[in-house]
Parts: sequence; C-alpha cells; structure tokens
Amino acid sequence: MKIFTNRKNSLLCAILLFCACVFSCKKILDPDVIELPTAVNAITMPSDVEKGIAAAYSFLRAVVPDKVFLMGDMRANLFSSYSQSSNVRVETAIATNTAVALLNNDGGNWNQFYTVIAQCNLILEKIPQIKGYDELLRRRHVGEASFIRALTYFYLVRFWGDVPLNLKSVEVENLPRAPQAEVFAQIKADLDVAIANLDLDYGDGERAVRASKGAAWAIKAHLLGWMQDYAGCEKLCDSVITQGPYSLVTDTMNLISIFVGKSKEGIFELNFDANARELQKNRVYNRTLGRPWYKDVSDGGGGSDRYLLCPTRDQINTMFPPGAVDARLFTWFIKETYLQGVNEDRIFFGKYRSLQLKGDTSSQNINESNIIITRLPDIMLLRAEALASNAVGRAGEAAVLLNMVRKRAFAAPYTGGGNIQDTILLERKKELIGEGQYFFDLVRNRKLDKDSKITAGDWYQKGAWLLPINQTIIAKSNFVITQNEFWK
Repeated sequence: MKIFTNRKNSLLCAILLFCACVFSCKKILDPDVIELPTAVNAITMPSDVEKGIAAAYSFLRAVVPDKVFLMGDMRANLFSSYSQSSNVRVETAIATNTAVALLNNDGGNWNQFYTVIAQCNLILEKIPQIKGYDELLRRRHVGEASFIRALTYFYLVRFWGDVPLNLKSVEVENLPRAPQAEVFAQIKADLDVAIANLDLDYGDGERAVRASKGAAWAIKAHLLGWMQDYAGCEKLCDSVITQGPYSLVTDTMNLISIFVGKSKEGIFELNFDANARELQKNRVYNRTLGRPWYKDVSDGGGGSDRYLLCPTRDQINTMFPPGAVDARLFTWFIKETYLQGVNEDRIFFGKYRSLQLKGDTSSQNINESNIIITRLPDIMLLRAEALASNAVGRAGEAAVLLNMVRKRAFAAPYTGGGNIQDTILLERKKELIGEGQYFFDLVRNRKLDKDSKITAGDWYQKGAWLLPINQTIIAKSNFVITQNEFWK
C-alpha cells in the first residue's frame, strides 16, 4: 500500500476539536482516540478521503498484530516461554486466563480499536458531502470504510462481547455497551455495503492489502460462523472459493512467500513495506525470532534465544506427530533451531521472518512480513467446518476441502474415522498457527475447555472466554460501562 497517514491533518484535527471538547462530557474513550482523526474541514475532496482511508489502515495496522497474536494465539496456549521458572516472558501467563495476566498485556484496552472506528465514521460522514466524485472511486471508498469498520467491530465483539456501538466521528455522550446482537447486525450491514460496492480484484499491486468484495465475503462468512449460522457461512465461503481470484500457493517449499505478502491465496492482510515506511517493532516476529534475525539484546531480540515464545515440543508433536510427513513443520518453523539438542530445543516460529534488506536490527523496525487476516486455506477449512456441522451435514464434501489443504503440505489424506469436526479444527491449528485464529476457532466450536488452559465446563455460559475491561475505561464512562460478569 503506497498511501500514507497525513500527519498534518491529524494535528489539525486535535487543534480544531480542542475547544469543542474541553468542556464536553466524559467520554467512553480516551479523548485522543476521538479527537485525533476528526476535524470539521479535514476531508473536502476525494484525495482527502484516500488519505483518510490510508489512516484507517494505518490505525488498524497499529492494533491488530499485537492484540490478535496475544489474545488469539497466546491465549489459546499455542506458544510459551522456555520454562515456567526461568526466561519466562510476561505474555506466557496469558494462557492462564487470569485478570492480572490479561490486563498486564493490554487485554483490557479497546481504545485503539475505537480509533479505527472513529476514522471510518468520519470518512463515511464526509463522503456524501463531496461533489465531483468519480462514481467508481466513491463506491470503493464507501466499501473500504465500511469493511474496515465491520472488521474492527468484529474483533471488539469477539474479545469483549457487548461493546459500545458508535457510528459518529465524535461522540460526546457516554455510551453504554450495546448487546452483541445489535453489534452483529451493524457488522452485517457494513459488510453488505462493502460487498455491494467493492470489486473482486483491484490488480496485483493492491492484492489483499486493501479491502475487496472477496475480503468482505470472507469476514461475513466468519461472522455467520461465529453466530452459528453455518448454512449461511458455507454459502459465503463457497463464493470466496469459486468466484474470488484466489488460488493456493503450489510451491510447497516456498510457503513462506505467503507471508511476504500479496500472494495468490491472500484475501486480506496488513501490509508491511519498508518503501512505504510500514514497519513495526516488537510484534509477532520480534517475540518469536532469535539469531540471526535479531542480533540485539532487547526484549524479544536475539540476545537470548531462550527468551523467545515458541511452541513446546509437546505442542509441536500434537500438531505434527513424529514421523508424519507435513511440509508445514519445516516451513512454518525453522529447521536450524528445530534440530538443536534436547536441552536447547527452541523451535523458532518463522512465518514472519521476512526482513528489510540491510535493516537496522538494533531498532527492530525491520520486519516486512505481512500480517494475514484471512487467506484461502482459512476459508476452505471454514467451509469444511460448516459442511461438517450438524446444521449442514455434508461431511463428504468437507473431507474433500480438508484434503486439498493437506495435499499442498504433502500430508496424508483424511480417509475417515474419528470426529471429522475435530480433525478440521486440528487442521486449522496446523495451517493457521500464528495468524490469530485459534482462540476464536475454539470458542466458535465450543471446545475451549478441550484444548486450552480454560478448562471449566461452563466456560462459555460464564463468559470466561471474554476479556476483562480496563478499570480506567469504566471509570472514565462514569461507570456507564460495566465490567464483564466473569471478571467482577
């Protein structure tokens, strides 16, 4: 993506709004979250909207990689420290699902998500006021802003359940948490707008890194699956697979190219490109890679390879039984570390190991791997899950899709036996590890107590899967915002 946030507009926003907001009521969000993207005259022409869209992607890129890896993979107990007594990283405790661990890792803070939403609200408010708009461009901008807002609310509702539903760029009233059903309805409405306005393909240069009709179909399929509407989910997945311009990467020994970005199977991903100044520090990659990728001794760097987050040997063997053929073992993970001795058995996770050429390793702002939100195997396996569900009951077709994903990795085909739904869930774990999916998969399938450290039999009914809300957010709302029941 070669479009950038306009910092001058952001500064203008804060200045213009200061006088209006200084005497306003307390807000549910930190004031900067609302003020930063908002200004009366910040968007007056299509080129301003383009910059505003770029800002929305930038805000999304700032929050999703960290939050989704920690609360989508770490919380699902997929990664851990070298031991539980030495070289223990603070993130490891997330899997224990204690309030202290979650809050210490920013699991109670939704403010950055509302930054994204406020930006999208502003864009959608301003577009109808602009004259001389090329119709195709206008439709694309409406579709993109609607898609980004929908995706952001989808993360919010999956993390916290009932959340404030704000459709204004500036909201000076205290907003209570809206019921999940209302938030789902808004997400669905936004995705339908995106589907109606976006094209399937905008060319290779913007493949997957900007919203498309296929991306909107894919996120709506996930939404319907989350809502247990597997019949609707299956149909949307089928649209992505049969009508979208997507195909599996067939060079099995070069699967890492998927995470360089813009591959043929990419549906939507967050772009990281040094030429566009889109680099980040201390995200998924910095926590999981040691030497020779990071050579400094800062937190998450290569100073001590033991201080990295990696699957344990038992976690690896659960996914890839010893002796079984599966190319993902040596493409998702790094062979050199995998072959070390038992006492130094740190299995580096390597999906995100693409670095800026001659980058500054001391700053760690060097990673150019894209963060995948959804790609074709995700949707193929989601469709398989829907087909195998009791609501749809077409397990034979589900097995075909499952085996297409397995064949690409040279893994043995599924030939029956066992529980096909559990087999598909395990396949999602193997294929999508590190992409922030597995915790959501376990909740959607109501199997969190079967494959995580959240083991209470009534975890779903009690809301143990939801995150706590930071007390500062609750207090700033004058306690209009209430805590999730499980965390009271």
